Amino acid sequence: MRFSMRCLLLGHDDWLVRSPERLRLRCDHCWRETLGWKLTRLKPSRPPQPVAKLSGLRGLSRLELSEHA
Repeated sequence: MRFSMRCLLLGHDDWLVRSPERLRLRCDHCWRETLGWKLTRLKPSRPPQPVAKLSGLRGLSRLELSEHA
């Protein structure tokens, strides 16, 4: 870490930095880094629902679609 008079007087100029497994703050002037936060993939609370097929509705106008609803 290098010393920066700007950071000492005005505070750090932090930027959000992302690596594949962490999210952290890094100062743009002195390169100080926080420990950050560990990123994990969340499992969905319920399984995804199947999407209804719209192939039979192709070629219909908006008016015809509203009549089918």
